[in-house]
Amino acid sequence: MTNYDREPVRVLMHLNGGYTKVTFERVEGQGLADGGVDWDIPTQKIPFHLRNIGSRFFVIQKAVSLEKDTIEDIREILLQIKIEEM
Repeated sequence: MTNYDREPVRVLMHLNGGYTKVTFERVEGQGLADGGVDWDIPTQKIPFHLRNIGSRFFVIQKAVSLEKDTIEDIREILLQIKIEEM
């Protein structure tokens, strides 16, 4: 059985090259992640109406196992993310 992570994120900015920087809301201002954890995701994966700066949505992806997954597996997992409206 495959596990999936469902993380609430917020759009921070749009980057050159077709990527959007989002921040994981769950870890903002906590411990070593003070200031948050950012992630660059392909803009084309985000529905048009959720691309505005400040928009919030869920990123859903297959859970990554650093012990079991190769770097190629992890790259493929990151390309297969899904977006869900809050």
